[in-house]
Amino acid sequence: MLDRYKKKGGFNQLLQLLETSPSAKREQFLGLISSESPVWEDALRKRILTINRVYGWDGQYLVEIFSRVQPLTLANALHGTPVADVDKLLSCLPPISKRKITDLMAESNPTPAEKATCIGRMLSEVRGFISQRIITLEKVDPELAVPENIEEILAVTPFSAPISEDVPSSTSSEESKPLSFGVYDNPPTTAPSGAGAQAEVDFLKRKVNQLTSEVNALKHENTVLKDKLAQIKKIA
Repeated sequence: MLDRYKKKGGFNQLLQLLETSPSAKREQFLGLISSESPVWEDALRKRILTINRVYGWDGQYLVEIFSRVQPLTLANALHGTPVADVDKLLSCLPPISKRKITDLMAESNPTPAEKATCIGRMLSEVRGFISQRIITLEKVDPELAVPENIEEILAVTPFSAPISEDVPSSTSSEESKPLSFGVYDNPPTTAPSGAGAQAEVDFLKRKVNQLTSEVNALKHENTVLKDKLAQIKKIA
């Protein structure tokens, strides 16, 4: 699954896909990634951009974001947020712009799904601002910064620490066997028996779940892109 993202720029593509996925689906996706490469899973998890993380940035950076996103998108994303928090977040905007957002919040009543979609759009917009260097993560939030050559860095980082010799002998073969298959591209071709057969069954189940999740993730990505296209057409 990770092979398609190991080229230059792939890490950011996968990161944005995770950011625009529902939390439950995101965790499922991260679990699949971890089964192939704990190093990639850890690197991605540390850099996932969330709306609360964005809201915690300094006002001088928030104004760059809030002034560029669609007012209704921002209003729906903020819907349900305590008034005191909304006032604090929008204090970076000029009074007239702040009033426009609060008026839209009072008029709109988005469903949870609509609010989630608007939050996803905002995160996609923020990622765009980052790629355009409108927002510089090295200054705004260094922990989220992604090295330009991160795919190369991860390629030379071991998938996992070597297993020490004092590992209890009671460790089952079902638990340890998948590690020997790397990213599961080359499962055993001979017909195993006993514990080996169970390990192969488990491998096949994981592979099916992995492919299903990737298809669902691509469907979600397609939906997000359609929404963005619709917004662009409205603006045009």
